Formats: sequence, C-alpha cells, structure tokens
Amino acid sequence: MPLEYEALVGHLYIVGGRTISAAPPGTLVEVAPKKAARGRELDTFFVMVLPAGETIAPAAFYEQMCQVSAERYFSSSGSVTSALRAILNSLNDDLYQHNATDPKRYEASILCAVLRGPDLYLARVGSGIAVLHQEDALQPFPTDFDNKDALYGPPLGIDPVADIRMAHYEVSEGTRLVLSDPHLSDVEMDRLGEALDAEDVAGALVNLKDLILNHAIMMVVEFVSPEAPVALPVHEGESTEAMDALEDIGEGGKRKRTPGPLDAPVRSLLGKGALALAGITRAFSLAFERSLPPPKAPRRSRLSTPLAAGAAVLVPVIVVALVLVLWLTGIGESEFEQCLNEASTAAGVARQVSPADVAGTLAAWNAVLTVTARCEELREGDLQVAALEREGRDLIDRLLQISRRRMTRVASFPSAGLARIVLQGEDLYVLDDRNDLVYRVKVAEDGLSLAPGSQQPIQSMRRTARVAEFTVGDILDIAWAQDGRGLSQPNVLVALDANGVLIECPPRFLDTLSCGAQQLLNRDTWVSPIAITFWQGRLYILDPGANQIWRYEPGPTAFTNAPTEYFVGSGRPDIRMATDFGIDDSGQVYILMSNGAIKKYNSGQEVPFGYAGFPDGQQIATAQGMFLNRNPIAQGLLITDENARTVYETTLGGTFIAAYRPHDEEIFASLADAVVDQNRRIIYAVSGNSIFGFLREE
Repeated sequence: MPLEYEALVGHLYIVGGRTISAAPPGTLVEVAPKKAARGRELDTFFVMVLPAGETIAPAAFYEQMCQVSAERYFSSSGSVTSALRAILNSLNDDLYQHNATDPKRYEASILCAVLRGPDLYLARVGSGIAVLHQEDALQPFPTDFDNKDALYGPPLGIDPVADIRMAHYEVSEGTRLVLSDPHLSDVEMDRLGEALDAEDVAGALVNLKDLILNHAIMMVVEFVSPEAPVALPVHEGESTEAMDALEDIGEGGKRKRTPGPLDAPVRSLLGKGALALAGITRAFSLAFERSLPPPKAPRRSRLSTPLAAGAAVLVPVIVVALVLVLWLTGIGESEFEQCLNEASTAAGVARQVSPADVAGTLAAWNAVLTVTARCEELREGDLQVAALEREGRDLIDRLLQISRRRMTRVASFPSAGLARIVLQGEDLYVLDDRNDLVYRVKVAEDGLSLAPGSQQPIQSMRRTARVAEFTVGDILDIAWAQDGRGLSQPNVLVALDANGVLIECPPRFLDTLSCGAQQLLNRDTWVSPIAITFWQGRLYILDPGANQIWRYEPGPTAFTNAPTEYFVGSGRPDIRMATDFGIDDSGQVYILMSNGAIKKYNSGQEVPFGYAGFPDGQQIATAQGMFLNRNPIAQGLLITDENARTVYETTLGGTFIAAYRPHDEEIFASLADAVVDQNRRIIYAVSGNSIFGFLREE
C-alpha cells in the first residue's frame, strides 16, 4: 500500500527571545525503519520531550528519550493506541524507579503523534500541547487553551501510573499540526489561526515567531499527498534527528528498477548450459577426428564416400542428443545438482505453507536452509543456492523479528577467549578467560574504531601478577565500582580471582604501583563463584555451586567483614544453573539461567518475572551473559545466546524489544557477553578473541 500522506516538518526554537537556528533538543520525526514490526511499515512517528521538574537534564537526556520512544514504537505490535500507551507507561516506569532510589530526580513531559494513512493519533503525558489546523478550524489538544488547569498534567516519573491523554483525528490534504510546549497556549486562537493560514510551513513558522516573545519549543507539520508539488526541497522518509530546522536539502531522484533475486541465477544457468552444449559438441568432434585420421596420400580414403561423410556429421549429433536426454531425465546428475534439486523442491513445499501457520513456515524454511548449507559445501558461491538462502532467511527474519546488523571488528587479541566486557565512558575492558588477563581499549569518536595506541593489557589483572603482597590467580570476573566504599577510591575497575583476591585499578593509571588488592574473608565457603557486581557499595558474588549469592558489606577502605547470605531461610531457590546476574537501582536482583530464563528477587524473595511480546517461534533457549542497563530512560536487559548467534534486548519487565544477529552468523559462534553505549546507540559484543560493535538502528 503506498503512502497516503507525507509530512513536511519545520521547527521553532526560541530561548530568551532569541531564535536558535537548529532543531530544539527533544524533538524527533522518524519514518519506519527497514525492520519495523508488522503493521508499522508505513507509519510516521513524531515525538517531543520537554523538561519538567526542578532538575533540567542535559540535552542528551531528552534526545535519548525521543530515540527510545521511537525504537519501542516501531518494534511493538498491536494497535497504534496500545503501542503509544505501552511506550509512555514504560518510560514512566523507568523514570519512576530511578527517582525512587536516586536523589537526582528526572522528570519530563512527552507528546507523541503517529500518522497512519489519513489517521492521526496523539498522546501525551505532562504539559505538552498540540493544535490541529484543518479547513480553517482549530482543534486544540488535550483541551481548550482557556482551561489552564487541564493543560498541565503530572509529568513522567512522578506517579507510578502515567496520566495519559490520547486523541484520534482524520487529516486531509494541507492539514497542519503544531506540537508545542505550554507557551503556545498564551496565544489567542484567532491570531494562531491566522498564523497557520500561511502559504507554507516556513511562512507559518515566521508568523508563529512573531507571536512568541521569550521562549518556545515547537514543531509544525503539514500533511500533503506524495504527488503534490512542494515549494521547499525535502528528502523522502528521512529522520529529523540530525537535521537543523528548515534545512535546505537536495531533491531525490527517480527510483531505478533493480533485478530480482533470481534474474542473475537464471541468466547464469542459461549461459552455462549453452557453453556446456558447445563444449560437448566440440569434444565429440575432436574425438571423432582423432579416431579416424585422414589417410596417407595418394590412397583414397574409404571415408570419403557420402555414407562416411554423413556418419561424421550424424554421430556427434546423436551423442549430444543422448547426453541431453540423460541430463534432462536426471541420469548422470552430479551430487551438487541433486542437492540443488532437493533444495528447490523443499523451497516449493515451503512456499505452499500458509503464512498463518508460523510453526509450519519456520520448520519448512529451516529445512530449506539445511539443504542449501549442504549445497554450499559442494559448490561455494552458487547464485541459485544464494537466492534460496536469502529468500528463506528473509522470511524467517520477518517472522521472528530478527534485526540483522553489520558487525565491525573493533579490536582483536591474540589467542584470547573473551568472556566478559565492561563499558565505562569511552573505555572498554574485556576479560580473556583463556589466558586470565584483562585488556583495556579506548574507542574513537565514531565508537566503532580504536583510538590509536589505546589497546593494552592490565598487568595487575593477569594470572601470576604480583599486586601488593598477593599473587593473582585465575580471574573469575570483572566489574566497575562507582561507589568507593570498601575500596581505596571510587570509580575503579575491579577483578576477582579464584583465591578471593580483589584487585582494583583506576582507569587512567593501570600500572602495578597504582593498583591495589585485598583478600576477601571466608573464601573457603565459596564453591564455584562465576560473577560479581556492586550495588550501593556492597559487593555481590554469584555462586551457583553453593546455590547462593554472597554479600560483602563495605568498610571505609576495604571489605573487612565475612560475607552474609542473600538467600536465607528454608525456602531457598535453586540457582545452580545460573550463568550471570545484575542488580537494578531499586536493589532487585536478576539472575540469568543457562536455559535463558530469568529469576528476579527482592530482599531474597522471588518476584514474578516472565518474557512477553516475543514473536511466535522466537524464544531464548540458552544464555551465557546478561547486561542490566541502569540508564534511567532506557532501562533494560541484553542477553547473549551463543547457540542462536543472537543478542536479545528486553525491557526490565521482560518485554521483547529486539533480537540482533549478524549477517555472517559465524561471527557470533562464540558469543559470550554484550553491553550498550546509550549515547552512541552502539552495542558491543565479545565473541572468540574479538570485540564487535554494531548500531542498534540501521
């Protein structure tokens, strides 16, 4: 279905009476990405995030909220209204949980709009307002501007349940929408209508500027048909995330037809067939000539008779015809040709399965991919096999909502087996579990390459190293400690070895003299510890062998006390299959099991947790590592599944967000752990001896 309306967008940003020639922070227009959820392919998403409360966060905070809301909308399923409600509730939950545990409170107002065909949906929490200008009439949202009390609702992060206001309109050619902060409500409706009657969006912005005196954050949108002539040159379907207000951009060209996926294989097959026939004919001609050489002069050859001449022509023709018959009937097929026929037959069967039968469709196309993998081993790079693989993979990806990503190898380490990764600012720290050695690298500004000369081993965090009076043994895990309690200083990288020695190193001084170490008490009570984390200065150690989490309370500069048990009493849970864990800002513990399940606890008592929103046929069956994102506006989980070659992303409540997988799945054959850089929108994963980086959105 083609787009019914396109959106022409302009911004107005006034601070202290001065107009800023850039899009205001916290505004975003996003068209559907390539991997949008089913039903979202033609939607356009508009969002405006406004400061609220006493604390004004950096601009990046509001920009991140815009990005997160757009991501969650285009990855969600169901109706537009249910998706908007889910987005606003999830953002409110993130901020509310953060504000409940952190003295630095964040609040924000948010205003969203979705265009789907002629339908326009609006939703808001807080104080954002909108006006729809249609057929010389104004429709304010959420209420008349004279009703000031109703215009100001509680922002995100105040109440456990967000106060959401929603509306639905039908737009037509030339309808204009204004999304704004509350200052627009000070303008009289008559004057506002006159301002929006301008010839184009640019004129409307100029008129609105004359009506606003001191401050304004505003987005003006005009809906036009794709065929309508546009005075301002604009790109088609481009996000406004990195565009300045009313920026001049070039016109797009006409779309060229590209060959279908089977065009090249068919042409190649016909060409190869013709060459084969020519070769066969020539071979038989040469064989015939060599078997019957010309006679020596002056004797007259018996083959010079008309019968012999006819045989010389007829025999090759008969042989070629026989070869063609044998080829067409399948006699004498090569192993590859048999495999290709099997793959083509399997693909034909898969195409007949009803799309409504998700399980059957997945099973059928997985069978096709199994056969094509065998064909690929017999003849690498065959175009027909590649076309069948591409068809099957694309269909499976759509059903399972797999997000394929281009992987960039950020760094590699000789003979390493990377197991853990920690991100702090621009620094990445990785644990080489094969050699019990920790490395540090610094990423460049683009986030996908290394700063020159930044790759270095941390000499104090390696097996047999001497730190203070201790000799380091096998390293179990690494973590970042922001709180300095129990340590010599805050903001240090910490490693724990199998002997209970805790090593700490400041990020800029990784030499042996700058690092410190201490011996944790009661090491003999541990059985098989595998992971560590810090929360409010306390050190937690996950010990599946002991079916326990050990908790060390901090002293002024060391952990001087014996550990206490996190799980107490008679009804202790079974966590012997645990592989990783994390703790959120409110102190709730998330334990990842090897079968992909997550168990959640609060003060040792189990809290209900379950995955939701996963596509039919998509589930986490095995897991190795987990990253708990504590960012107040993007809280969530990353879970690595080596067997599925996938990094899964969910909310803290377990709702599906995305499943990331490389185009070349062998890259993730040894996938172990992942982290996310929320500012750069980059996920880093460790697999084998390398760190890979990829963009969350492409």
